[in-house]
Amino acid sequence: MRKIFLPLILLFGVVLQATAQQPKDIMKEPIPVAMFRVGYAFHLPALDNKALYGFSHNVGGGLVYKTANNWLLSADVNFIFGNKLNIDRVEIFGEGITTDVGEIVGGAGSFAMLEVNQRGFHVQGEVGRLFPYGPNPNSGFFVQAGLGYLSNRINVDYMQALLNPPYQVDDDYQYGYDRMRGGPAVHLEAGYLLLNDTRLLNLTLSLEVTYARTRDLRDYDFRVFTNPETGMQEPVGYTDPHKRYNDLYYGIRVTWNIPTYQRQPEEYYYN
Repeated sequence: MRKIFLPLILLFGVVLQATAQQPKDIMKEPIPVAMFRVGYAFHLPALDNKALYGFSHNVGGGLVYKTANNWLLSADVNFIFGNKLNIDRVEIFGEGITTDVGEIVGGAGSFAMLEVNQRGFHVQGEVGRLFPYGPNPNSGFFVQAGLGYLSNRINVDYMQALLNPPYQVDDDYQYGYDRMRGGPAVHLEAGYLLLNDTRLLNLTLSLEVTYARTRDLRDYDFRVFTNPETGMQEPVGYTDPHKRYNDLYYGIRVTWNIPTYQRQPEEYYYN
């Protein structure tokens, strides 16, 4: 990841320095603008990842450069998190380490206090086009598309772990239950970009869709289930290296852009 984004950051620094030295009036004419940005998105799942996860949140930031011809070039890193899972704890941990109701007995002999949630990340580069509309020629509707990498997994958080540690899913053992998978992703986004001569009113509101072709990133699945034919408990075992999943997220994103241009001074006229 560092090999990918370090050249982009260096390139952005060169662009930033070049644009910062140019006279600009964002309210009057299209201009090149380099920006930092931070954003939040609310996502719903579809296709294969809907079997595991419910709605999720996406928080991150990146760099974007708008050319004088209103082309958009960007790179972003986003973190995925959510507390809604569509499977119960027996499905998450299997029958081998849980009670009938999905509880895990900790080291002190009582039920361990666990929270299971979704975690992941998404890195991407994008190219887009701005169609001016609004208070100035640098604001308007936009569409963009990009390529990147997406990964998601089931995360286990422990409460009161020192008093009643859940050894069955502690440390490296949790990797056998987290269903971690990842793969290349395609991102599509459309919305409205508002740029102004003040740093406070530079916002983006958009609809977005991310599709990822993922595979299992864990070689072995620790979960144990009862075979209905034999009545014996059997492990899920090795994951299939050739199996692929179709993971889809869609939702709405709000972004705050921090441009590098200087605010234009007020014009005064003297008689």
